[in-house]
Amino acid sequence: MMRNKSLWFSLLGLGVGLFVACSADPPIVESTRHYSSYRTPSGNAYSGIQNQSQNSGYGTSYNTGPTLSASTILSQVNVKRDLLPYGARGRSRKSMNPQYITIHSTQNWSEGADANRHSLALKRGALGRLSWHYTTDEYRAVQHLPTTEQGNHADYDGPGNRYSIGIEMCEHPGNSRSATLERTAKLAAWLCVKHNLSVSKVVPHYKWPRHGKKPPNKNCPHFLLENGRPGAKWQGFLRAVGVYHRAMTGR
Repeated sequence: MMRNKSLWFSLLGLGVGLFVACSADPPIVESTRHYSSYRTPSGNAYSGIQNQSQNSGYGTSYNTGPTLSASTILSQVNVKRDLLPYGARGRSRKSMNPQYITIHSTQNWSEGADANRHSLALKRGALGRLSWHYTTDEYRAVQHLPTTEQGNHADYDGPGNRYSIGIEMCEHPGNSRSATLERTAKLAAWLCVKHNLSVSKVVPHYKWPRHGKKPPNKNCPHFLLENGRPGAKWQGFLRAVGVYHRAMTGR
């Protein structure tokens, strides 16, 4: 039986920057909202997933049947539905049958640039035609687009935009990276179940090359990549997604 414990991720160092939505030429999302600092629980740091116990039942042998319903996982994600108006610049109005889930980081270190602020920026058209489906922070996930509509978050007119659900993780000062990663892992797992996708279909923005850019494959989400490429940290994140996926499906 899966213990009712959170999965904690290592809190990696925050960088310095001003850009949002890990796009080719991203604008700035400004905010004056103040956040107090956040401390993660003590314990040994891992590059990816950190279990509370080495014998907590989170290993690959966990296949004893579902222990958490999809509705329970979704309630833990705390989704706020705040869709862009149908006529907004970021609405493609193009239908999509999702085949992947693409994970991004905002690369926006402006004070208070949380999920709500990104939602407001998208609705106001401040980010041009950029759009994605969810933004996650330590408290919530805000949904901006239906998951059956194309966004503009990965590779212009490439398969990343045409066939993937985009999730942006916030990085503003005071935001807990570990809590944001955990929320994102739960959301990605739930979306896999909803759209009948395997965990292997959860991919970093890095997967989608951008025509005309050097390098074509972006270092995103930068804090889950190593030397700009997926490695142990990314695999740790996928293991966390797998834990929640198995909790809902038993496989």
